[in-house]
Amino acid sequence: MKFSYLLTCIALYSASLSVCAQGKKHPTAGDPSPVSEITDREIYTYNKVYEIDRLLLQEVNDYSEQSVFYNGYFDAWKQKENKSNPLYFQLYIVPPHTIPLFKKVYIDATEVANIHYQEFLHFIERDSGQAIHDSYMPILDEKYMEDYYNNPEFYFFPVVGINPESAKRYCDWRAQNLNEGLQVFLANESKYKKYKYVGRLPTEHEWRRAAGHSSKEIKDRTYELSKKGLEFLEQDIVKNQFADEKILESSTVYGYNVNLDHGTAFAIKKDIPYYIYGFEPRVTGSYNMYGNVKEIVQEGYAIGGSYKTSNSHADLFEHVKEFDYQTDIGFRCVTKIVR
Repeated sequence: MKFSYLLTCIALYSASLSVCAQGKKHPTAGDPSPVSEITDREIYTYNKVYEIDRLLLQEVNDYSEQSVFYNGYFDAWKQKENKSNPLYFQLYIVPPHTIPLFKKVYIDATEVANIHYQEFLHFIERDSGQAIHDSYMPILDEKYMEDYYNNPEFYFFPVVGINPESAKRYCDWRAQNLNEGLQVFLANESKYKKYKYVGRLPTEHEWRRAAGHSSKEIKDRTYELSKKGLEFLEQDIVKNQFADEKILESSTVYGYNVNLDHGTAFAIKKDIPYYIYGFEPRVTGSYNMYGNVKEIVQEGYAIGGSYKTSNSHADLFEHVKEFDYQTDIGFRCVTKIVR
């Protein structure tokens, strides 16, 4: 077992329910696990310490986002390509929900999801008040706020309508929360107790490193949709008016191994991004670097293409600087270990 992963399991918050307790599966709206992916806090069921009770699990239906465009659980540390990579065996406590990028630098495995951002806003409101909370809210039209961002069916879909300043604040907040548990754990470790996490957006260089070369990472793919997959599309996507009923007419879909617009008559046309663990991960362990949503980088623009854009160099690497009301722009964080 990798030492850093073992420390993560033992360390953060000394919780019996930690990243390890989540088991070898990805969370879904109907089965989110009690533990937050991003802070390792036991908050997804009512916890009087954190005073949070916001999951509307009784409103989640039985149709799973894992029934379509999902490849199953993936463990990057077990891939033969990574077993000789020293980045995967650094002697540091790996921040939860991240993969190594450089020495002491980790990037989120997925885009920040609605549920992750709602956790952030819950604590911002509790600690800083309503006005500060409201300043970080997604800027979306009423339909997307009600039927997407606040819809429990889409807890683990990318948060959108976020500007760079809000994204930076989230990344900083998340690292500060992780530091609370880290410092408790390292209190008696004189060699390591000065280490801490610093959170920020990735630079474009870091983002490109995590994404890999588009010509190697993006491939055509045919999907055969199961009965459960079609039911999910009907009940969660079509009924919320994020796609036309035409997407239910065929069980064969042509697209890519990532969520980009394939531009063919047999491609799935929908008006929202998809599950953060959907489509194929890179062998490094990152999901949806290309496609799904464009991602905000430290320089203040978004890149990477989205479910709305084609597989062209122009679309993948366009520097997009309009964020309000954009339903295909999200972000992920970098966490750096410093002392």
